[in-house]
Amino acid sequence: MSHRLWHKLRSFRRLPKTRMTMFPDALPPTPQNCVPPKKHDNDRVASLCILSVNDVYDVYPDEQGRGGIAELATLLQREKAKIAHDTKLLVTLNGDFMSGSELAERCQGAHMIELMNHLGIEYVVLGNHEFDFGSPVLSERMATSKFKWFGSNVRASATGALFPGVIDTEIVTLNDGLKLGIFGVCTQETPQLSYPGDQVIFEDVFEHSKRCVHALEAQGADFILALTHVSIAQDRLLARRVRGIDCILGGHDHEPFTLYEGKTFIHKSGQNAFWLAKLEFQLTKSHAHPDGPVSVSPQWTMIANQGIAPQAECQQIVLKYMAAMESEEEERENARVLATLALPLSTKTTPLRSAESNMGNLVADALRSELTADFGLINGGFIRGDRIYDARTNITMGIVNKEMPFPRPAVVVRIQTRDFRDAILQHFSKYPQLSGSKPHVSGVRVTIDRSNPAGPQITSFQDESGKELDLDAWVLVATTKFVAGGGDGCTAWLRGEVIRVGDKVSQVVADFMMKKRLLSYPEFEGRITVTD
Repeated sequence: MSHRLWHKLRSFRRLPKTRMTMFPDALPPTPQNCVPPKKHDNDRVASLCILSVNDVYDVYPDEQGRGGIAELATLLQREKAKIAHDTKLLVTLNGDFMSGSELAERCQGAHMIELMNHLGIEYVVLGNHEFDFGSPVLSERMATSKFKWFGSNVRASATGALFPGVIDTEIVTLNDGLKLGIFGVCTQETPQLSYPGDQVIFEDVFEHSKRCVHALEAQGADFILALTHVSIAQDRLLARRVRGIDCILGGHDHEPFTLYEGKTFIHKSGQNAFWLAKLEFQLTKSHAHPDGPVSVSPQWTMIANQGIAPQAECQQIVLKYMAAMESEEEERENARVLATLALPLSTKTTPLRSAESNMGNLVADALRSELTADFGLINGGFIRGDRIYDARTNITMGIVNKEMPFPRPAVVVRIQTRDFRDAILQHFSKYPQLSGSKPHVSGVRVTIDRSNPAGPQITSFQDESGKELDLDAWVLVATTKFVAGGGDGCTAWLRGEVIRVGDKVSQVVADFMMKKRLLSYPEFEGRITVTD
């Protein structure tokens, strides 16, 4: 193991405690069934504690000392030691952990299975990124895991049965004979977001949730927990449509959320184990009303995983995989300086998935320039670093690989301009929600009007000089193979034809940076304007 890599893993300074931002509608008045009940001697009472994370891609902390698997191990060990002996403890990871980093691409998720086994994770729900290496690889990884996998709507296409290795529901017995019921569902959009293959299908989240709730109620569940990997909008809809879910612990979104939807408590912990959620529930079954609902008293804490000392045993597992990945030659290549920043460069998740991003603009420019196309487009979800690089930062090959860990090739699509326009509109289908499909473009200026009752429309589609584009003309657009194949549900791309396949996107961007040497991208250029 090189001194530089060891230093990278160990020398993160302790920073001030992370501040949590609550959303405007996050905590409406507490529902009636969450008011602490008056305890009577013959009431049945149980305590439940859940430690939870979601969307964990990186094994080591970021440059601000946030996250890290060995650091999470320390937090889990510390919090587990605080749990009272009569409290039932569960540890969950709510999808997306096998992919999304350079190390994951090398190991095809094997490293995360070993690490999660060490952490003592008990339950996971399948996320879309679990299918990034195909269903056969996922099945191999599941076979080596020591935890249980949920995904009630994930089915074998040939038989309609549950995907092999997945459990449908689980009953956990708590104190005083009270019962916890658990199930989980994965986003139906997985075929558009990943590579599950034809042997697996993703059925209706709501119908399977209803079925699971009914099954758990029939088994006497007093409290029902759903582990989900869907958007926050779908979580809220799930709480409204499916009665009987007491708590939803979710993933898929990369920002933390805590809110009530009616009487359903919904929580997401953010990404990369930046926080460990500690959720505590006291369940009380009234002796006077034994057939009535359980009263639930919840409380929750978001524990910042920042500046935490790594657990030694877990760190050894991390170092084993890192050492296998990075040879001396690769270390030198990753240290190679490509360009220097004249202005700050942002790879923050929120602007990449909802607004304009200068890193998105840079990558779109690189695709267009290096593949000699008329236009360039990159989806925001392709860029993963979630950080800001200060002016005068030297951008290295290692930084580029970390920002774009998916080794997907760049391609050139020959497509009619009107179909390119339609594809951009499809990329905006989830706006203003955060979405990995959010496009960043080069060579085109787009105005989207969302005020039309019939749906959003592109009202202006111009080249860089301000001239409206000929919608009947055929153009060349540089993008990724994933996008060109109709990824993220943007099927208008399929009206075009891939005429050229280039190098992987990270290498295309590196070549572009090497030619530029000095990168000067303002925070906003107005390449895409959205009006309401």
